[in-house]
Amino acid sequence: MKSFIKSLELRLSDLLLLVGFIPFAIFLIFGQLFMQYVDPNVVSLPIWAAIICFVIVLGCWGYYLYLEFKRGNAPNRIITYIFAFLILLAVITIAVQPSTVIIDMVVRQVNGTNEALYPGIQVGDIVHLETPISLVHRFYFMMNVFCIGVFIYIGLFVFPKRFTSVLFVKYLGYAVLFFVMTVILFGYFTEYNLYIPFIKTLLGQTDEDPATYAVKSYIIHRNAYGMVMMIGIIFAFINHSIEKKWYYYLFVGFFYVNMVFSYCKTGLLISALLIAFYVLYRLITTYQEHKKRNKILLITFISLGVIALGIVGLSLVTKGKFLGKIYTIIVGAKDSGTLDMRAYIWDNSFQLLQNGWWLIGRGFGTYNLVLMPMNTANGDMVFPAHSAYVGLLAQGGIFFLLGYIALLGYYFYLVFKCFKKEPGLTITLTFGAIAFIIYSFTEAIQYLVYVFLFPIMILYHTKYELEEKAN
Repeated sequence: MKSFIKSLELRLSDLLLLVGFIPFAIFLIFGQLFMQYVDPNVVSLPIWAAIICFVIVLGCWGYYLYLEFKRGNAPNRIITYIFAFLILLAVITIAVQPSTVIIDMVVRQVNGTNEALYPGIQVGDIVHLETPISLVHRFYFMMNVFCIGVFIYIGLFVFPKRFTSVLFVKYLGYAVLFFVMTVILFGYFTEYNLYIPFIKTLLGQTDEDPATYAVKSYIIHRNAYGMVMMIGIIFAFINHSIEKKWYYYLFVGFFYVNMVFSYCKTGLLISALLIAFYVLYRLITTYQEHKKRNKILLITFISLGVIALGIVGLSLVTKGKFLGKIYTIIVGAKDSGTLDMRAYIWDNSFQLLQNGWWLIGRGFGTYNLVLMPMNTANGDMVFPAHSAYVGLLAQGGIFFLLGYIALLGYYFYLVFKCFKKEPGLTITLTFGAIAFIIYSFTEAIQYLVYVFLFPIMILYHTKYELEEKAN
């Protein structure tokens, strides 16, 4: 630890990042903008407190950027101009939205939720909606764009040039694992009464939706809790690729079991595939070193495959009843029809982009404000896009969607550059990024790819520094 701290060569200016991060976190969490899983019509942070946080954040981070630029840690000018343009465009988009958004939408689903609000409503009915956008909300959303934009800019293009080395990535992994363990323990102490009822719903002993008892800790939403477990699994693999300690597999298993209690079905599926890919990758790369062990593991994987084929065979013999029972255990006693729900959310999102909004979108935050009443009229009081790519297009338009695609392209360019220097670590980081790229198709979490771009940037700058010293 001492050698690691010494290698950082900490400066007084580095404290500016931490000082700015504290009000930034307060602004996001208590301003009810973090994760976008709460009612956007309610802003819990008083406007005066939000302004104070905003001023401190931009003041600290602005001065930090000034100092780093003077030391030569500024990124490419083109990158800076693109980021500045996108942030300014996002602010302008929020400002130019009409004070009242008027939408006539066709109802695609009828249930108890929209029947209570619209008595006699039927599929195919047209509901007239008028959603006001207040100046307070506009101001919050603009501040939010500025804060998050600067945070991403520093995290991806300035900070990795400041701290380089694989050692930094390893200690970053330690920090992530500690955070995930804290979330789990917090859930045990605050939601201990949910675990047993949740298991009973999975076993079919009660006729309730398992989501009712899903654990969420303080992360606000069960999917967010599952997502945190997924990040823990990936960073356990990242650290394992650096120091090859067996106990990281215990972390992986522990995190996966806790993810089950989040009832995050997509996360469970993708994490299972991720674990399988990583283990197979390790078996292939270490086959000559540990032939006996790897043969046992390969036999185990083949056996699991035979069992899977056996389940399918039994299902065919029983005309689907056996597989249906397995499905019921996995998804719970009641299937919430999440694909149907996503279908009309995406349809509503595209409706909002009609009449000339495709290029710049409906604005970050503003989009959720308008989307919620549309979804409520369809029977679900939800408002996230439930797809990163639909949400990015709907909020930031084609410009932001293209910007994100360009960022992914840059990511894989860096992967190519870093592969020769740290092949195992680079491949593991790429596994994590691809997992979240896939996950983002059905959840609004596109920003989490930045988590894996960040260590890749560190590796890239480490490689660059070593080449500079060699010359």
